[in-house]
Amino acid sequence: SALRLREASPYLQPHGAPPRTAGMAAAMEPAALAGRTIQVVSDMSLEEQLYLFERARLLKASGSGSAPVEGPPLCDILDKDMPLKMDDPDSTVYLIFMEGSTRTRESVRNAARYHGVKVNEFQVDTSSFQKSETITDTMKMLSVYSIQRSVFVIRSQLEGVCRGLQALLPAHAEKFGLPTPSFLNAGDGRFSHPIGELSDMFSLLEKAKWDRSSMHIALVGDLAHGRTAHSKADGLSVFNSVRVDLVAPSMFEYPVEYRNKMRSHGFDVREFSSVEEYLQKAEGDLATVWYFYQPQLKRCGDLDFGTATELVSKVAFQEEWQDKLPKGVCFFQTLPRDKVNPIIPLSLDDAPLNCWDDHACNAYYLHVVLLAMLFGSVGRGIPNSGGSPLAQKKPQQSLQPSSSLTSMMSSVYPFAGEGLPTNLPAFLQPIDISSRERLRRPERARPGGAVPIRDGLVVDHIGLCQDVAQCWRQLHLVRTILNWAKHIGCEGVYESTSQKDKGLFKGIISLPNFEFQTITVPQMKTLASVAPGCTINAIKDSKVAYKFRVTVPERIYNLPNIACSNKACVSNPVNKQRDVMTYFERKPWYETSVLPDSEAAEFLFICKYCNWPHRYEDIWGL
Repeated sequence: SALRLREASPYLQPHGAPPRTAGMAAAMEPAALAGRTIQVVSDMSLEEQLYLFERARLLKASGSGSAPVEGPPLCDILDKDMPLKMDDPDSTVYLIFMEGSTRTRESVRNAARYHGVKVNEFQVDTSSFQKSETITDTMKMLSVYSIQRSVFVIRSQLEGVCRGLQALLPAHAEKFGLPTPSFLNAGDGRFSHPIGELSDMFSLLEKAKWDRSSMHIALVGDLAHGRTAHSKADGLSVFNSVRVDLVAPSMFEYPVEYRNKMRSHGFDVREFSSVEEYLQKAEGDLATVWYFYQPQLKRCGDLDFGTATELVSKVAFQEEWQDKLPKGVCFFQTLPRDKVNPIIPLSLDDAPLNCWDDHACNAYYLHVVLLAMLFGSVGRGIPNSGGSPLAQKKPQQSLQPSSSLTSMMSSVYPFAGEGLPTNLPAFLQPIDISSRERLRRPERARPGGAVPIRDGLVVDHIGLCQDVAQCWRQLHLVRTILNWAKHIGCEGVYESTSQKDKGLFKGIISLPNFEFQTITVPQMKTLASVAPGCTINAIKDSKVAYKFRVTVPERIYNLPNIACSNKACVSNPVNKQRDVMTYFERKPWYETSVLPDSEAAEFLFICKYCNWPHRYEDIWGL
């Protein structure tokens, strides 16, 4: 028994053995990032990011010909004795670039070759994508061509591809006895570019001599369309105190949701409409780090030559302005740059403020370590400080609904039995009907209205609003999605008789002799998704036996007629990725550039894949 116990737990020590060191204990822990998906920067905890940066720093110091930048360690590397290099030809890195790329693709390619793994560059133009195969089917096929873990590095015009694959591929890998594959977002549409942002943060930390106490940075240029500009709202959280100066004209301005996110993280944010205005108004308090984003004029609609030229001039730096800069300032810029109209003069390439060349070099070291973490060769013993939200290290969850939970709830019948079931979900709120008896009263029926039934089910307050047509649409959804069209009954839209809801209209469905005892919790959740706020009345012997009000569920998925309205989203029907299930999460309402004229509401519904926000009425793709 003692022998079996020791074998089962490597942390137990044989009698008289020397105590295990922290490094030895860490070596026995599972690698934190192995088999994980990185769709956005916040998919890595702060502690995981610091481990990545510190280990990349050590790699650069050991392999670069230049002197390392001295400074305090970002974190302890408890598994530093574990070899970084994989040397495993049974593992694979797939480079799947559906958009053009030079720097990211080549950096990751060389990082993969460093590890001695198979490196396959998927040829999109000659692949089965041209035969209308879904991305999921292609990834399933590629994932079984190695007997060890595969890491897929994906750049795509579609947004949320990695998040969708994260939900679908683990079960396929398990079926064939393979490790869970990793999916690494190398840029998707206009949404995010996490590995670009991680490279940015590594270079910013190096510039700060590994001091995380503060950062003052100016983001200059096309902040509306820059993917790594958007990722800065989360990425800059590696610093304890952050000041951000946004320098862009209105057409290039930073989206309001990212501005507000920065402020919610405690960042001090200032805004300026041009570089010239910034130099004048912030004189004496300019950022020591400037990050320039190339103008993406093709995404700005039809601009005449004069307007385009003026836009670029507002975010371009002039050589004669160098004397206005603070001492030790450094410039970064997105690449490739326009060789005809650069936003940083080419004459400054050899100036001390050029940090973009060092940054391009840094990406390689970071990608070497990141691949090692995703493969699971390093990344053990990463502590969790439990501080900011980014520091909370939590396992990634599947997007698929829990089969066990669904199975359990499918056997719960709210309208069956003598009393109410315990532990009902929050969206299902029982209404106390004990205070007064509710009897069938046919005299209350108005001309053209429904007559109260003796036995069955009545759903009231459907689509309560001022728009009669909307009420009819909600009625149609309830009938269709719950498959109640096969039942005899009646429905209609009526003016509410409640003083509280005076002037509003509501839909009512009345189903006589409906066996309400057969309704399950998942069916009630579907009703809550389709018609939140409605009440469900179970009628027995002309009395209301049970009454529930349903509220909006925290998640809405796996229903017909729902769709993300972002045409670039991997789940949008126009992209024909049939495997990807539309999935929304309920979030508190926030201001967003996607819905500029939207009135404040209680909730927004966020697409799980591309983070596109929706009003409730907009998720229904009717």
